[in-house]
This record gives sequence, C-alpha cells and structure tokens, in this order.
Amino acid sequence: MVRVLGGLTQTRAGGLTVEVVLGVLFPILVLGGAFFGLIVVLARRSGRDIGATLRRFFQQGMLLALVILVATGVTGLLSAADPDVVAGPGYLAFMLSCVIVCSPALLLVARRERRRAGGGSGFSAGGYLVLAELISLVTAATGLSLWAGSLLEGRFDIAPASVMLVWGTVWALHHRMGRSGRRQHGVLAGSLIGLVTISVFGVLVLTWVFERAYDAATGAVMLVRDAGAFRQPLIELVVGTAIWLRYWAMLGQHGERTTLWRAYVLLAGVVGGLFTGLVGVWNLAYLTLDWWFGSPIGPAGPHFRELPMTLALIIVGGLVWRYHDTVMRSERPGKRSEVDRAHDYTVAGVGLIATVGGAAAVIAAAVQVLTPATVLYPTDRSEFVAAVTVLLVGAPLWWRHWTRIQRIRGADPSSEVASPTRRIYLIALFGLGGVVALVSLLVLVYRALEQVLGPGVGTGTVLAIRWPLALVATVGLTAAYHRTVRRTDLLVMPGETRPEAPPEGVRSLTLVARDSGLVAEAVAEQTGVRVRYLERTDGHGHSPALEEVLEILDDRPEPHLLIISLQDGLEIIPYDG
Repeated sequence: MVRVLGGLTQTRAGGLTVEVVLGVLFPILVLGGAFFGLIVVLARRSGRDIGATLRRFFQQGMLLALVILVATGVTGLLSAADPDVVAGPGYLAFMLSCVIVCSPALLLVARRERRRAGGGSGFSAGGYLVLAELISLVTAATGLSLWAGSLLEGRFDIAPASVMLVWGTVWALHHRMGRSGRRQHGVLAGSLIGLVTISVFGVLVLTWVFERAYDAATGAVMLVRDAGAFRQPLIELVVGTAIWLRYWAMLGQHGERTTLWRAYVLLAGVVGGLFTGLVGVWNLAYLTLDWWFGSPIGPAGPHFRELPMTLALIIVGGLVWRYHDTVMRSERPGKRSEVDRAHDYTVAGVGLIATVGGAAAVIAAAVQVLTPATVLYPTDRSEFVAAVTVLLVGAPLWWRHWTRIQRIRGADPSSEVASPTRRIYLIALFGLGGVVALVSLLVLVYRALEQVLGPGVGTGTVLAIRWPLALVATVGLTAAYHRTVRRTDLLVMPGETRPEAPPEGVRSLTLVARDSGLVAEAVAEQTGVRVRYLERTDGHGHSPALEEVLEILDDRPEPHLLIISLQDGLEIIPYDG
C-alpha cells in the first residue's frame, strides 16, 4: 500500500489531480448513499427514530474515516524512512496533513462519543467497532506477512513493518474496546477471514509440496527452484491460522448458538469445504477419465500436471468440511432438529445442483459427439468426459443424503413434513427449477427459429439448441419431481404445516431483554406465537427463563404483548397490533 502511494506521488508530483479526487469521491458517495438507504430501512423496521439513527450513522462514519486517515498518515510518515518508498513533497504533505488535521479531530470526536456511550451505544456504534476492527485486522495482517517475508529474505523493510505496527495497534485498541459487549457478527466475520486465508494459502502450500514430489516422481528437471513461491504462502498460512484461532477457537466456537452462528458453520464451513473438496474430486476424476477415454494432448507427465493442486483441494476442502460438520453435529440434541435438517437439505442441494448440471452437460456433450463433425464444429471427447465426471461426483452425494432424508420422512412423516426447512427446500427447487426451465425453453425456441429463418436447418441448428434442450429436460424433470414430493407431503398434513397459536390468546410477542435469543426461539417453536426479539444494549434488564415467558403467555388474553425485561422482573404491555 505504501509503495503504491509512493509511486503515485512520483508520477504526479504536483499533488492529487481532479481525476484522482473524483475517482476517490465517487465510490464513497455511491457507498454512502447505499448505506444511507440501508440505515433508513433498518430504522423504520426497528421502530427507532430516523433522525437520531442518521445522526449516529454520520457520527460513527466520521469517526471511522478519521481513524483510517490518522493511521494512514502515521504509517506513511514512518514508511518514508524506507528506501523503496519515493517520499516526495506531495507524499509528505498528504501524510502530514492527515496527522495534523485529523488527529485533533479524532480526539474530539472520540471524546464526545465516549460521553454519549453512557446512554446507549446504538447499532451504529457496534457497526463502527466491527468495521474498524476488521479493516485494521486485514491491513495489519498484510503488513505482518510482507514484513516477515522480507526478514526471511535477509532484509528489513520499514514500510510493511510500519503498516504492521500502526494498524496492529489500531486493531488491538478496537478489539479491546469491543470485549465487554462483543458483537457476534464481528467475531464470525473475523473467523471467516481466518478460515478463507487458511484455506487459500493451505492449498498453495500443499500444491508447492506436491509439485516437488510430482517432479521427482516423473523425473522432471527443475533448473531453478523458487523458495519464495513456498515461503510467502507459508507465512500467510501462519498469519491466517493465528487470526482463525483468535476469532473462532477462542471466541466464536464457544459463543451463543444463534441463527447467524449456525449459518456461518453451515455455509462457510460445511458447504464451503464440501464444494472445495468436490472441485478437487471432480478434477481428479476428469484427469483420469480424460486420459483413458478423452482426447489427451501429450504424454502423461504434462497431462497430470494439475494433480498436485487437485490433491491439495481435496485435502483442504475435506478437512474444512469434516471439522465444521463435527461442530454442527456436536450441538444436536437426541431428536432430529432444524439444525440437522438444515445440514442435510443443504448438502443434498449441493449434490442436486451438481447432478442436474452434470446431467445437462452430458446431454449437451453427447449431442455434440453424435453430431457429424465439421471444420467449424469439431468433436471434442474431453468435453463429454468432463460432463460425465460432474455427474459421477454429484449424483452419489445427492442420492446418499436425499434417500436418508426420505427414510426419516417415512419413519416420522408428521414431524419431517411439518419442518419449515423441508418446505423451503421443496418450494425453492420447484419454483427456481420452473423459472430456469421456462427461460431455457424460450431460448430453445428462439435459437431454433433463428436457425430456421436464417441459414437453415443443419449441424449448426443442432449444436445451437443443445444446451437449452438439455436444461429444459433436466431442470424441468427436477422441478416436476420435487413438485410431486411436495404434493405427497400435503396429503400427509394438508394446509400450512406449522404450529398454530390458540384462536383466543397471544398471537404475537415482542420480547426486549438481554441474552435471550434462544429463549425467544424456544417460545416461537413451542407455542406457534410470532416472536420478535430485541436485544437491550443499555446494560439493564436480565435474561428471563423460558418457563417464565410461557407462563405469561398462558395467563394473558390479549393478542399482542410487549414484554420488557427489567432488573427486578418483567413489564408486560398489551398493544393493538
């Protein structure tokens, strides 16, 4: 980052031009307008005062901008001692301006915000802490990895060391500030950054190791072995591991099992790891089958050159998937819950997408293989092999999980059919599948008529409609099948299969308390009442027990209730919904 600023100053010594200023301001205005609209929507939905909410938004935005500018200025001044940084007058003037102007402003704004924090921080303050912490985390980690790389090469680069020192200090301060009221989305975002870093650079490190072994096994001669191609990914892997251990192993793994927590484990861990591993398995199957049945070019050594990265993807993806799948299963109770269903249906959906895509690709490739080859449309057996491997990888995954789901449904039909996860899965597949099939049919007719009215029916016509035809057949059959399954479920439990609230009594509940998200979810699941939960951020109130809330619902005849947790009890307020 510092070298880039130095290069910019060297090429435009006269200072920031109008183009640069506009190039910086335009995305800021666009993003600011988008955030402005988002804040207004969130304020209206949460019932907050829009004026106060916008005021907090701009105050916290100004605080974040000042922190970034001051940290950039200090980093730039320290980096000026680096011989690789061209610190011209414009560079020094900009960095000094950031420090001289923004430092006092930052102190004033921070002091004012600290005084106001006693009356409640609001959701904007939480957003500021998360953004400042994550921005400084990524920047400090980048500086640390570059500085460590320069040390291993036998030199001391001042610029990355300055980035690491300054932004690491900013991260430590904000990480400590958020310790008392740690926001889960910030912890999970940091965990995601660490997980992605470990996965990407873990693949690169293993690829380098396997490539050396592959070269030795195949007898390839390496004139120059670049140790830097291994050293820098290894440093990034170590840094990413430290981030992941701090945010996930120490904070996130033992946090509250909220919907956001489960979504992170399921989507980032289970689905992300599974998809990465499946890509490796597919490439391994493709390389093997293409060598036997496809159209390989050259000897075996160059053909299997992608084998090291393929094995790395399988290992890293498999480890990520296995670990998060174990974490997901560790919190499951004795009976089947929505967590189990979310896992099973998500994995089945990944397998189904691969199966449908592979089947469509097989049909399209088969049409091309069976069509007489011409100069313009040569036959490529490798394309057909690639399509078959996708189908061979996706179909077993889908079949295993879907048959298991259907066996569970047969053993306990009322519970499984009533699951919202199952309803969403079936309705989404039928709806999206129908839309894709309809669009594919439209494209099919269009391409066919285009050929008939143009050059005429021939080889080009067949090849032009092969993909729309394949999608209409595969996606249409998939949508029809899941529609049939849904209709069968409705015969078991007709109508909307959800727990109904009693006809007379509480129908909706708004619970305002501390650390009571699980209580609100349990109330909604056990009673069928529509529950809205609001977290108190002023430090008052307590976490009510589940039995306490259920007893209130049993005794109250009003249809809509507001329950506010106080220090010494609960305040119950009926209102007109």
